[in-house]
Amino acid sequence: MAYATLNDLVARYGERELIQLTDLVNMPPSAIDADRVQIALDDASAVVDSYVGQVYALPLQGCAKPVAVPGADPEYVAPPQLVRITCDLARFNLYDDLAPESEVSSRQKAALKELESLAQGKAVLSCPWGGQPGTPLVSNAQTGGEDVAYSFSCRSITDETMRGF
Repeated sequence: MAYATLNDLVARYGERELIQLTDLVNMPPSAIDADRVQIALDDASAVVDSYVGQVYALPLQGCAKPVAVPGADPEYVAPPQLVRITCDLARFNLYDDLAPESEVSSRQKAALKELESLAQGKAVLSCPWGGQPGTPLVSNAQTGGEDVAYSFSCRSITDETMRGF
């Protein structure tokens, strides 16, 4: 599942910024290089998968949007958290030279921190219309409610078993 698209990036950061970041051919820059954007989105999605895949089976099913026409199949979209995180990571990837204290860098660090919380079970993915975005790898991954099976073999300490120690 694609977590974010070029249109998501344009909606969040504006066409002008993406033109300046991706058009390396024209002077002055005049068009978004869709291939360069797609590479950044693919790289960001791979990072997201590396964290989300620790909790959910991949690929994610996605969130089912309510259907406008009764009886129609629902459209599945990425959870909104992952759209935002993927956009922040992709934007960071598009910047070649970036001061470490910049707003773009801060967003990238926050996105990675949120992904880490998801992987550790401290946060969950949610769908705004209800339901689950995917299949959890463990049924009670968030609560740790699974039973632990254990057994011990009977041991007896006698002169015979302790001989040689």
